[in-house]
Amino acid sequence: MPDRSGFDAGTYGRSFADVYDEWYPGDEATDAAVAALSDLAGPGGRILELGVGTGRLALPLAAAGHPVTGMDASEEMLERLRGKLRGGDATVEVVHGDVGDPHQWPAGPFDVVVAAFNLVFNLPSEQDQARCFDAAAGVLAPGGTLVVEAFVPAPLPERDRRLEVREVTASRVVLIATDADPSTGVVVGQHVELVDGEPVRLRPWRLRVAPPADLDRLAAAAGLELAARHADWKGAPFDPHGATHVSRYRRPGG
Repeated sequence: MPDRSGFDAGTYGRSFADVYDEWYPGDEATDAAVAALSDLAGPGGRILELGVGTGRLALPLAAAGHPVTGMDASEEMLERLRGKLRGGDATVEVVHGDVGDPHQWPAGPFDVVVAAFNLVFNLPSEQDQARCFDAAAGVLAPGGTLVVEAFVPAPLPERDRRLEVREVTASRVVLIATDADPSTGVVVGQHVELVDGEPVRLRPWRLRVAPPADLDRLAAAAGLELAARHADWKGAPFDPHGATHVSRYRRPGG
């Protein structure tokens, strides 16, 4: 259900599905993520990707021989993924559902659950994020791994409102407006797209950011153990003052 701010679980996907592949194409980091996740899952290991989007990770993981389930709250994103699957060699089981609602999750067990590219931050409250960790623990096989990729939020001592330039071409300007509230950790943003001869396009998004220590606490409450933390998918040492982290949480057993 949408809240009074107008956001719901599918807002991001509706906002960005038509430009996602153009704005966020696969790159070396994508290749490194696929390799790392494939190694974690093991030969033929089952993988659940939360916020699967258009299949940036799911498609190459499936092509590598993994049974992959992709879950997303945006039917617009999933329709683009389905279009790539038609006539292709890779097979991904597609689930339309909100990762913040454990009742909408597919049944496990999975060897790996991955929440990439700030997916956990797309959940609007600490309670929703906690439910996501709980649900992940519930569908992981004993000894299975939850992998969380996220940026490391900078300290925010006061309300921060900004307007930045993302792109300028001869026919298009993309601006990013943000409003960050330190009392809640919520950042509301708009990508404002101005294309010559077309109406203004607003692409809204919302994040509820949390430092790694807070994610560790949510994982521990769900019965998961921090197994490793790196700065990126290639395994660079984690820097608490750095930009990003890739954290692996393990379900005991197995």
